[in-house]
Amino acid sequence: MSISGAFRIFRLPNLLMVAITMYLMRLTIIKPIVLRYGIELQVSEVSFLGLVLSTMLITAAGYVINDYHDVKADRINKPDKMVIGIHVSRRAALLLHWLLNTAGVFAGTIFSLLYHVPWMIIVFAGAPLLLWYYSVRLKHLLLAGNLAVSLLTATVPLLVVLFEYPMLARNFRSNTAFYPHGLITILLWVLVFAFFAFMTNLIREIIKDAQDVEGDRELKSRTVPIVWGLPKTRLIIAGLAAITISALSFIFLTYLKDTVSLIYFALALLLPFIYLIYRTLIATDTKDFKFLSQWVKLIMLLGVLYAPVVHCLNRLF
Repeated sequence: MSISGAFRIFRLPNLLMVAITMYLMRLTIIKPIVLRYGIELQVSEVSFLGLVLSTMLITAAGYVINDYHDVKADRINKPDKMVIGIHVSRRAALLLHWLLNTAGVFAGTIFSLLYHVPWMIIVFAGAPLLLWYYSVRLKHLLLAGNLAVSLLTATVPLLVVLFEYPMLARNFRSNTAFYPHGLITILLWVLVFAFFAFMTNLIREIIKDAQDVEGDRELKSRTVPIVWGLPKTRLIIAGLAAITISALSFIFLTYLKDTVSLIYFALALLLPFIYLIYRTLIATDTKDFKFLSQWVKLIMLLGVLYAPVVHCLNRLF
C-alpha cells in the first residue's frame, strides 16, 4: 500500500485527532483537577498510551470496513479518492480490518483487566461490531448511522475518564476534600467535551450526507437529504448548530466567567458557529457542503484546544 493510500484509508488526520483529544482530556482536564487535591493520575503513562493505540486501531478498522462497503458509492461521489480496488484489494482490506480490530480489542481487553474494570471489555468488543453494522446497514437508515457514529465519537473523551474515575473513587474515597466533589467536577468537564463531540460530529455527518447524495441514491440509502430534501436538511444542520452553541453559551456564561475563557469562546467557537449557520443556509451544491464539512472539522479542533490554550493564556496573563 502506498503512503497516499494509507493516508486515505486510515484517515490519518482523524486518527491523530483521536489521540490528541484523549491526551488533552488526560493532561489538561483530569490531571490539573486531581493535582489540585494532591492526587496523582492512577493510569500509568505506558498504559494510557496502550489505551490510545487500542482506540486508534479500532477506529482505523472502522474506516477500512466502511470504505470496503462504500466502493460503489465512492465511484460516484469521490472517484479520485478511492483506495480499495486501486491501492488495496478487497481481500486485503478485509484482512486488514480483521487484524486491526483483533489488535485493538486485545489491547483494550488487557487494559480493562489490568485496571480492574472488566465491564469496559464490552465497549472495546462492541465498538467494532457497531462500526461493522454501521457500514452494512445503519448508514443507509434515516439518522441511525449519523447517531451511531456520533455516539462513538463522543465515547473517545469518555474513555479517558471511564478508567480513571473508578480507580480514583476506590483509592481516595476517604479523602473528603476530593470525594465526591473532585470526581464530579472531572466527570462534568469530560461530559461537556463529549456533548460537544457528539453534536459537532452529528452536524458533520449530515453535511457529508448532503455532499454525497448522488452516490447514496445509487445505494438506495435513506439519508436526511434524500428523505427530507435539501431545504429541510439545511434547516436541520442550522438548528443543531444553534442548539450546540446555545448550550455552550449557557455553560461558559454560567460556569466559566474568566476573561480568557469568554474571549476564546467568542472568537474560536461562537463566531465560527454563526458563520457555519450562515453558510449552511445559503449552501446549494456539493462544493458548498464540502467546505462546510471542513469548517466543522476546524470547529471541532478549536473546541478540543480550548483547555490547553486557555490554561496557557491564564498562566501568562
